[in-house]
Amino acid sequence: MKKTCKGKTKSGAPCRMAPVGGGNYCFTHDKNSAAARALAHKTGGERTRADHGSDGALLPQAPRTINDAMIILDYTLRELLPLENSIQRARALIALVSGYIDALKVGELEARLAAIESALKSREAQQ
Repeated sequence: MKKTCKGKTKSGAPCRMAPVGGGNYCFTHDKNSAAARALAHKTGGERTRADHGSDGALLPQAPRTINDAMIILDYTLRELLPLENSIQRARALIALVSGYIDALKVGELEARLAAIESALKSREAQQ
């Protein structure tokens, strides 16, 4: 039969965790593990944070062009992708895709307009 901790849970029930180091108590109930437990509590949430996908200093501070918008969208995508799946992440990705589509549409329209203006200028120059 598997050896279990001799400690009690908050409700008074026997602890069912395995003892550490061949002793009688688990990590939570072992009096010699107090310093290690305190450190684990302190650093526990630090490792759950995702690293930044890229350098935020490269973002345009005052976006004025479609290219600036695309840089921001690219940065946001790199930040969202490594995050854990959640409803909020899914909503943000959907909104991001919509932003990409809108930026691509506007960029395409700007390119077409520039081509038309160029053609009109060259036609006027020939006359």
